[in-house]
Parts: sequence; structure tokens; C-alpha cells
Amino acid sequence: MSYQTEMQGLWLHTRYREAQYEGEACLLVYDVDSFDDALVGADVKQVFERRAGTANIFIAAPFLRSETCREALGTGVALQRASAYMSAKSGRVYLLEMQVDTNTTEVSIVTSLLSWDSTLMKVQFEEPKLLEPILREGWLFDLFDSNEGLVIAPPGVHFRKSSSKHTDKFLRAANTLTSSSACGLLAMFALATLAPRTPKRILVDTAPLLSLAYAMMRVARVHDIWEADVPARSFSSYGGQSRLRRLSINDVILISATTSGSLAASLKAQQAHEDSIVTLFSLCSKEAVPPPNVLCDLTVTAERSFGYPPVENYAASDCSLCKSEFILAELEGDQFLLQQRQHRLLKFVQTTQSNDARTTLTELYGFKAIEVVLRPDATRPSTIEVNEAHLLECPDIRKDLIRHLRRYAPQPLALIVRVSITESQLHSLITEAGIGAAVAGASVVEWADVASHAVLGDGKGALVIFGCLSSHTVARQINASLRSKVNNGNVAYVSALTLAETPEQYLDLKMFLGYGERGSDTFTYRDSRRLALPGRSADRSPWAEELDLLNDLAGHSIAEFEARRSVLSTALTGRDAIFWPGLNGPLAIQRDFVYLDTGSGTESISQADVFAVVSNLFASARSGSNELTKKPSGNDAIALTQSVYGHVLLTPEAFMTFNDGVLKASLLRAARKSDLMYDVDAGYSTRMSEIVLAELSGWPAGTGDALPEMLLALATNRLRLRDAERTAIRSRAIAADLPLYLSALAQAIPNG
Repeated sequence: MSYQTEMQGLWLHTRYREAQYEGEACLLVYDVDSFDDALVGADVKQVFERRAGTANIFIAAPFLRSETCREALGTGVALQRASAYMSAKSGRVYLLEMQVDTNTTEVSIVTSLLSWDSTLMKVQFEEPKLLEPILREGWLFDLFDSNEGLVIAPPGVHFRKSSSKHTDKFLRAANTLTSSSACGLLAMFALATLAPRTPKRILVDTAPLLSLAYAMMRVARVHDIWEADVPARSFSSYGGQSRLRRLSINDVILISATTSGSLAASLKAQQAHEDSIVTLFSLCSKEAVPPPNVLCDLTVTAERSFGYPPVENYAASDCSLCKSEFILAELEGDQFLLQQRQHRLLKFVQTTQSNDARTTLTELYGFKAIEVVLRPDATRPSTIEVNEAHLLECPDIRKDLIRHLRRYAPQPLALIVRVSITESQLHSLITEAGIGAAVAGASVVEWADVASHAVLGDGKGALVIFGCLSSHTVARQINASLRSKVNNGNVAYVSALTLAETPEQYLDLKMFLGYGERGSDTFTYRDSRRLALPGRSADRSPWAEELDLLNDLAGHSIAEFEARRSVLSTALTGRDAIFWPGLNGPLAIQRDFVYLDTGSGTESISQADVFAVVSNLFASARSGSNELTKKPSGNDAIALTQSVYGHVLLTPEAFMTFNDGVLKASLLRAARKSDLMYDVDAGYSTRMSEIVLAELSGWPAGTGDALPEMLLALATNRLRLRDAERTAIRSRAIAADLPLYLSALAQAIPNG
């Protein structure tokens, strides 16, 4: 029967000296033809049952002429019922009307005070006065807010709007268009905002606004503003703007909502007239200038008690939400609806690691082949690097590589391409393989020189030898160059170790290198060992983030910080001292570590080796714990990757299962930042905060050796907890009797 919206808590301050309203103002909007005084009186009673403090009541019926409304209210039922409630507050009742200038058809929204004439026994209407804009905006804000027009992205997600800007808030004006009474109210205000002219057509930026366009036509006909209906259509916001023909002053354009004002500005550039563009709702950033002709500015200000804080818009090329690993959700108009994201957990069990991986990692640690890249760059894109010289010293790996050389070296051989291997290392391998005579006539080139090498003779082959095949891009470039150099000959690719992130990536590489004119086995690819490790990451290196923090804290002049800054500023790679030490010295692995063979002791296992083991577990767990050589099947589990519909988190229990400090440090640094975004779930945030506090409590006794790494992860915003838990950890760590450098790390944790 009616649409009711209230200005909750809005008080007009005394500086609005021209205002005659003080207190809460309630607006009743009707869309029925059978509008009468008794109907309004019944609704007035409901208003005061819900909000006894209402001081002013406004009544509107957009689809009826003013004379009809006045006649219906003339018996005074609504006025007398309202007066009984509001006599102590000096409250009043008003009729909200459209006033149309008969000469110019200019529309104004006015209010007429109702009073009871005891002599005539009927309602009298005082001289109309213009409606104050703050009342219009207050009612429209409540209409927008009560219908949940502000869509806030779920934790860990943000939007790409049709304007290409990124944000974590979206205005869904369509939520306000759920009744004809609401459409009629917006139509009244929109017609009063437009310049007085007969339109040629109505263009709306999203399809739901077509209901508003039809409401405007109906209201305009009833009040003799437009003589007839006009065509209306949606141009689909930015996506369809280019398909609009040349715009003119007689094109009425309705924009649902804006957070930047850019759509109105771009339409004006297409010759749309400023007075013909109406924006329903605006919530702009601090820097943006709202467009003209906005029906409701949703932004909170000091002058009024309703509104939202300004929204933040980010350029796609420099989005802080993207940098924080928030998933990007595409939005097209009002057609996208997000549900609460599911949280899937990364868990590590003994079967997460393959036997092949355990063997390979054990061989590598025995010969110090693993290094951690502290400052990844274009030449060292990944966090883990394999030292080829030490790799080729691993006896079993070397033995298998030599066997591959003997078995797969093409004959006749005209070209040898070496990748990540020196000439002396290559010569030594050829000598041990006993194939010196077979390769004597072959040219030996560095991989970068393959493209400029001459075409090989008919039937002659090429041998490509990798130390560690870590860059699949390099392998594909070599393959592409050799396809134009080898004529009817064979190409064999052999490597001591191949790194890949997933089984799909590994099998794709094998297929690409082996495929030719005779199918998938045209060329040969063999490796001695293979290992799943994460590749290039969009995250910044945790060591680079640490160095940035230490640079920011340089003014503290703390010896531990200066020593650490010196190491991180000069060393490109490291094997030990890559983590902060515990109370009793450097973090080290214990003998009961199941993911490496520690039968001969743990002295030679470096922190880098442990970090590589944990990195392998992450890569394997994301792929369903499948070995790299396993061909995918329909029964395989879905890979654990971030998406709009699911957030992948490292289970907090991993920090309990892996109880060595070096393992906890490795988890914090090997995880993606999104894996540690526990602020998306209250339960996980609480559990993880308990684990951090347990490290804090255990520090004095030497059982909290991971505390420095945890404080560092919180300070660099790598480990994300909800505000309450993060603030509590910060306060307790500052208050604890910790060394100066740990106290400084605690103070660097964001507060609030």
C-alpha cells in the first residue's frame, strides 16, 4: 500500500535558520489510485508505533495530481491522528507536491503544511515552500541503505568495475527500484532536476533503470509535463557507451550510481547536455568531484548525521588491493552477485610429499645445491635457486645424467647446446659418458646463440644439455629456434634436474619439447630428477619486504637491525641465516624431520634446504599431492588456487604440526601472502593469533623461537589477522620483557 522511509537520526542544526523542520522527518509514499485520508491515517499510526519520536510527517503520491491528493486529505483523518501523537513536539504534517510552471514546464518539489480549519471543518493547505535538499537526500539515503545498495566485497575480494577502476565497494542502485512507489519518488526528484524540455528519448546506464524511465513518463503525463511517452533503452554503461549515436540536449540520461563521476563526464564529451543528465546516487572518493545533478550524495559530512565514508578507487595498474592478493571479481553493470566465499585449507601430511621428491631433496642437501634468492629479479625470478656446480656433484644424479647422454645423444650429432652448464662441466660429462668420439665434430654453443647458428645438414641432430631446467620459457625458445635449424634429424633434451610447479606444467613441457612432424615422440626429452617447486610469484619476496621494513626502522639504531640490513643489502642468495635466530641461536631442523632422510645427521641441512622442502610441500598440496609425472585424470582433486568463490588458506594447524622454529619460519616465508590472509575468517584469525601468542609466551623459555619471524610477518602485513587479534598481539608483545629489536618489531605491527 505504501512505501515508507525514515530519516533515522537526522536533525537539522540551528544554523539552518530557514529550516522549519526539526526532529525526525518521515516520508510516506503512495502508488495507489484509491488514495484516501483513512489509508494515510492508518499508516500514520504505524509510523508512531515504530518511531514515537517522529516530529514531521510528509506525504507523497507521485502518480496522482496535487488536486486529487488535497481532496483526499481534506477530511483531516490523517492530520488529526498525527496531531494526537505530535502535539507535545509541535510536529507537523506536510504534503509533498510537484509544482509545474505552466509557461516553462519547470518542475519544483514543494511542501505544503496541513492545518485544520475548525470553522470549515476541513484541512487547509498553507502556501507551498521549496523542499530543502537535505530532506530529499536523507530520505533517498535511507531508501538506498535499507535496501542494501552498498555492496561490500567479501574479505579477500575486490571488484573491477565497468570503468576499469578497482574498489572493494560497489553501488547497486537497482536495489532501490523494487517497488513502484520507490520508482515514483525517484521519478519526482529526477523530473525536478532536469531542465524543462520535452525529451527525444531516455537513455539509462543499466537495464533496471528502465523501470524508473517508465515511472518518469507516467508522472510527467499525470502532471502535464510531457505530452506523450518517449522511447527508452539501456546503453549498458561504459561497455555500450561507444555504440550510442551522437547525443543531444533532448536526450535524457539516467545514471544509476557513481563513485568517480567519470561516466557523466565522458557522456558530456559525446555532446550530452549537462542539464539532461541525472545521477541517482553518488559516493565519490576524497579526490573525485561529484557530477552535477545528483539526487543523493551518499557521502557522510560534518553537517549531517547520515552517509557512508568516501570510497577508494584504484587504477588497474596501481591497485593496492591487487598487491594485497585480493581476488579480482569482474562486475558488469548490476548483474554480478557475490556469495560468501568458501575457505579451503592447505594441509600437509606425509603423503603430500612424493618419494621421488624426498629422494631428490635429500640428494640436494647432501651437496649444498639449494640456495634461497633473497632479492629475486629478472635473472633470478624464483625464490629458490639450484647451484648447478653442486648439483652435478650429486653422484646418483650425475650417474643418471651420464646414462641419458650415452643413450639419447643423436647420431650423427652436429650441435650441442649447453644451458646453465659450463664448458668444463660439459667436457667432464662427455668424457665420463665415453662419447667423446661421437660428439667430436659437433659445435658447442650457449643457448642464447642457437638462433644465429647455421642450419644443420640433412639428417644431423642436436643435443641440448641442461644443468637445472628451471626456466620453461628458455627451453621453449631453444625448441623454437632448433625447429628451423634441424632438417630430418633428431633433437634430444637432457637435464640433471627439472623444476615445475604442477604436473600439468611439467607434462606440457615434455609434450612441447618432444612434439614434431611425427607426433609426440618426434624428439626426445629425459631428465635425471624432477622436483615440484613454486615458480615466479606475483608476491614480493619476503626478504625484500623485510629489508624495506628494516630501512624504515633504521632510525632506531638497533644493532640486530643493522646487522640484518647489511646481510640483506649485499647478499643475493643465502643458505643459512636467512631467518631470524631464536633465543638460543640460529634456527635448525631436528632429527625427526620426516620429509628428509636425516639418518646421517642434520648438520649439513641448511635453512635453505628446509625452506625448499616446505616450498615443495606447498606446490604438491596445491596439485592434489600428485607426482609431476602423473597424467591428470577426471578423478583428480581440484587444484587449490584462489578464486572468487573460494579462498585458500594454510591451515593454522600446520604451525602446530611443524613444531620446529625453522619450519614455522619456512611456512611464513614460503606461503603466498593470500595463504596467510586469516582476516577473512574470524575462527582462523583467532586460532592463528593463539599460535602467535603461544610463541610469545614461550620465548623466555626458549620454546618460542619462531616469534621473531611471526612478529616480522605481522609487521610487513604478510601474516594477516583481524584488527582485534592483531592489536592484542601488538600490545602484549610491547608490554612483554623482550629484547629491544623484538619490541621494535612489535611496535611496527599496524595498530588498529
